[in-house]
Amino acid sequence: MTQEAPSERPAEPTGQARDGADEQGPEHPGHEPEHHHAQHHAQHRAPGPWREQRGSFKHAAVIIAVATAMVSLFALSYIDALGRPVARALPVAVVGDATGSPFLEELERATSHGLELRQVDSAAQGERLVQLQEVYAVIAPGETSAQGREQVRMELSSASGASAARVLTQAALTAESSSGVELSTTDLHPLPSSDPSGLASFYLTITATILGFVTTFQLRAHASPLTLRGWAVVAGSLVVLGSLVLATLAIAVLDVPLPFWETWWALALQVLTASSFAALMSVLVGRWAILPTWALFILLGNTSSGGAVAPGLLPEPFSTLSRVLPSGALVSALRAAAYFNDTQRWEPRLVLLAWAVTTTTALVLVCRARRTSPAP
Repeated sequence: MTQEAPSERPAEPTGQARDGADEQGPEHPGHEPEHHHAQHHAQHRAPGPWREQRGSFKHAAVIIAVATAMVSLFALSYIDALGRPVARALPVAVVGDATGSPFLEELERATSHGLELRQVDSAAQGERLVQLQEVYAVIAPGETSAQGREQVRMELSSASGASAARVLTQAALTAESSSGVELSTTDLHPLPSSDPSGLASFYLTITATILGFVTTFQLRAHASPLTLRGWAVVAGSLVVLGSLVLATLAIAVLDVPLPFWETWWALALQVLTASSFAALMSVLVGRWAILPTWALFILLGNTSSGGAVAPGLLPEPFSTLSRVLPSGALVSALRAAAYFNDTQRWEPRLVLLAWAVTTTTALVLVCRARRTSPAP
């Protein structure tokens, strides 16, 4: 009689095998329980669209905040400085002793004491200061009229700044009616019909500036890679050809009374400065380069240039910046070349040259130090 062999019991899993068996479950080996199955898919489920774009939304929020702040400053500066021009430190020459003059007292009251009176010995001396662009008008007392009214002569210069001439004219009319004097006005440098508002130099400055930095950003985005020498060739072509086209349009097509060669080199220096500064900022701060470039040339430069509103009507710091920033220097250089060609000053020319040399030199040095180019 054969004895039945005892049935073998499966060996109980141990260690890691037991853990794996427990995870599979006793009923359906190799299959996950339902709750484990849900956890597994929850961990590996693709993130939703909002979670996936969270970083992009953060970047967008920063950009919107910065852009809003910049345009707010732009609006405030333009409305305050350009939209409400008032005499702040407007230089005016006065012939003889101005003490006790009822007309001058009323004129100062009408301008809220915003005049800077400079005493001269003769009308010719005052007119010379106008020619040198050191004063905006000359006020000279005259003889007593047949009606017993004091006569006053005011010589303005619209070419020195149409906005300043308007402010002085309105204030003089108010002072005339208040003081009872008899006023006569003369425009020493009237504006031509091709530039009736005196804004041609301002518009040329804006176009040269935009041509320089906008083209630079586009070259960096679409013409890379370029070596530093390659960039110099491209940027040089932009400076020479762009300024040549602008000067030709202004003089030959629009008939603005500007000397060709001086206008060409002045515009070329502005295009070079704007281009070099934009390229320098692109190398230093990358994608944020538009912010310092826009702040220097648009927010500060255009506002303080003196093209739309004369520097003597601008608040600080814009009145001072008009003499040291390239946009203000270009407006002054073009205005002098057009209307005061025989008495031009060297200051705006030197400012333009200094900015062009400094920005271009800094760009070359930074690119060599970092072994890169503006369009890597």
